[in-house]
Amino acid sequence: MTVKNYRVLAPSAITSANIAAGFMAMVAAADGRFELSVYLLVVAILCDVLDGTIARLLGATSDFGQEMDSFSDAISFGVAPALLVYLAVLRPLGFWGLVISLVYLLSGVARLTRFVLTSDAHVKELRTTGTPIPIAAGYVMAAVLMRDSMAAEVVVVVVLVMSLLMVSRVRLPNLKGRNLVSAMLLVGIVNYLMVVGWPSWITIAWWNVWNVAILLAARHRDDRFEARSTG
Repeated sequence: MTVKNYRVLAPSAITSANIAAGFMAMVAAADGRFELSVYLLVVAILCDVLDGTIARLLGATSDFGQEMDSFSDAISFGVAPALLVYLAVLRPLGFWGLVISLVYLLSGVARLTRFVLTSDAHVKELRTTGTPIPIAAGYVMAAVLMRDSMAAEVVVVVVLVMSLLMVSRVRLPNLKGRNLVSAMLLVGIVNYLMVVGWPSWITIAWWNVWNVAILLAARHRDDRFEARSTG
């Protein structure tokens, strides 16, 4: 095995942990342990943040790694959240609850397919088209945690809005380099961990306010970059 192949093992192991966490989250949801399912999906999100970062640091990016990452995302942030929200909230809606869960799943797979076809495995773009599926899953997971304080109809809206945003042409910032937006995204992850640890309207409101601030900062960064490019 070459040195390059050894380097590939680290990010691949993290991606495998992502898949394992997603599967265990589905098992927990099937057992009615919905909070545990959310916690396992948080582990999957952290693995998703780490695997690509480590692959680029080690110079171990590859088409294989990108494909494996997409499969892991489909499982942990597509199938698992769709099953979780169906079992935790949407099942009493019968047929329509199933349909809404499937809409989310199919939108996530479509978003991942578009990403694979348009992205470079070796480069992390500053912007991404459509809401990334881990972010959409994060909102679905938050809705599950808030299910006792949130009407089922509101959860339906959350799921459908996230589905629409994933397949939209909206351009959103990605985590890249050392800049203000990257730092704000890292703080955003901490904010989300607060939502998971202390789910309430206060933590969710703060998380969303910070997300809007990230979008505004990214837009300002892009405007400055375009001004320098055209100047």
